Amino acid sequence: MLHPWNLLGALRRPARLLNRLTSAHHKYLDMVCASLSHSPLFFPQGFFSDGWGDVHVPYMLEKRLATNDKYAIQPIDAMTLTLLHPTPYSSRLKRRAKGHTRVAGRFPTTLRDGDLLLPPESQHACFELVLSDGTMLVKDASQNPRIRVRGRGEALVVLLPGTGEHGCAHRRRAIAAPLAHAGVSTLVLEGAFYGQRKPALQKGSKLRRVSDLPILGMATIEETKSLLWWAIHECGFEHVVVAGGSMGGLHAAMAASLSPFDVGVAAWIAPPSAIPPFIHGLLSHSCNWESLRRERDDLALIDMLLANHDQRSYRGHVAPLPSHDVKARLAAFLSLTNIENFPPPRRSDAVIFAHATEDQYVGENAHQWELVRRRWPGARFQHVKAGHVSGILFETQEFLATISEVLQQLKQPPYITSP
Repeated sequence: MLHPWNLLGALRRPARLLNRLTSAHHKYLDMVCASLSHSPLFFPQGFFSDGWGDVHVPYMLEKRLATNDKYAIQPIDAMTLTLLHPTPYSSRLKRRAKGHTRVAGRFPTTLRDGDLLLPPESQHACFELVLSDGTMLVKDASQNPRIRVRGRGEALVVLLPGTGEHGCAHRRRAIAAPLAHAGVSTLVLEGAFYGQRKPALQKGSKLRRVSDLPILGMATIEETKSLLWWAIHECGFEHVVVAGGSMGGLHAAMAASLSPFDVGVAAWIAPPSAIPPFIHGLLSHSCNWESLRRERDDLALIDMLLANHDQRSYRGHVAPLPSHDVKARLAAFLSLTNIENFPPPRRSDAVIFAHATEDQYVGENAHQWELVRRRWPGARFQHVKAGHVSGILFETQEFLATISEVLQQLKQPPYITSP
C-alpha cells in the first residue's frame, strides 16, 4: 500500500520551481492538508472530544521537572528484538538499500506511572532500528539465541515521531534509509497514542483528551532517554543525535535537555511548545472547543491553574482574553510544554532548531524563539523557506544535512558547557 506521504512527495519538484516565483503555495498546501486531515466529514469529533481528561497532569509534570529527578533514567526491562525481512524497496533503491538491516524492538514503557497514565494499548514502546551494517547485529550462542546490537563506537540518530504520525514507514524511507547509506544507523521510535500504540476508541490522530497531549510528550521523552542509555551504554554507540520533525523536533530537544550525557539535537520545523499549533495554528480549527466548555467541574480546576500559573509561560500565545475563554485555559494547561521550561542540554552547541518561514500550523513565534536563544546559549536557529507540510515532505535533503551538521559538531570538543 502506497503511503500518503509518498503521494504528496511527488509534488516536490513543482514546489521547488514555484519557490522561484512565490512562497504562497507553501501556505496553501498547509491549509489544504489541514482541511483534509481535520475535516469534520472524516473526523466529526476533532481533537479533545472527551474533554480535559486528568486536569492534575500539568501540576504532576511540573513537580517532576522541578527537581534533579528529571535527569533520572529508567532502565529498559524486557527488551525484545526481532530481525525484520528486508523492506521491498523499488528497483531504483535496491542498490542503495544493500547491506541495511532492520530490527523491530519492543519494551514496556519507561514513563513513570505509565500503567496509570497511558491506555493499555500504549504501554509498550515500539521502534525500528535501521543498521547501516548487518555485522552490527549478532546472536548469542545459546540454545535460545537472542539478538544483540553492537554499536562499535559508531554514530546513531534517534528519530522521533511528528504530530499524528502513525508507524515508522515515512521516517524510515525518507530519513533512515539515506542515513544508513551514508553509514549512520537510525532508531525510529513510534509514539504513544499512534500506530501500534493507538487506543481502540481513538479516531485517527485525534487525541480524545487534552491531558493525553502532555502525557504523550513525557512518554516519548522518557522512552527516548532510556533508549539513549541502552544505545550508548549497552550497545556501544557514540555521537548520538536526537532528531524529529514537527512535534518530534520539540520532543527531541526536551529529551536531550533531560539527558545526563552528551547528545545532539536536530529539531526540524518544530514549534517552541504545543501552544501555538492548538491556539492560533491550523490545529485549532479541529479542536472540539464545545467539549472543553461543557465540563464545568474541570473548568473550575483549570481556572485555578490559570490563576496560579506564571502568566509569562503563555504570554504572547494568545491575545488578552476574558478568564472564561477556553483558549486561555488550554494555553495554561499546555504551558508546561514550552521549551523555555527545560534547561539547556550538556551540548547546547550541538543543537539546531530549523523553523519554516511560511508555517501555518506553528506560526512565526519570534518572541518565543528569542527567549529560547537566550536560554540555550550556543544553539543555532535556521530558517527554511517552506510551510509545515512542505518542510516535512519536500525538504528531506535539508533535514538530512542538518542532522549531519549536528553530528559533525557533536564529534568536536564542546566550546560551550551547559550546567
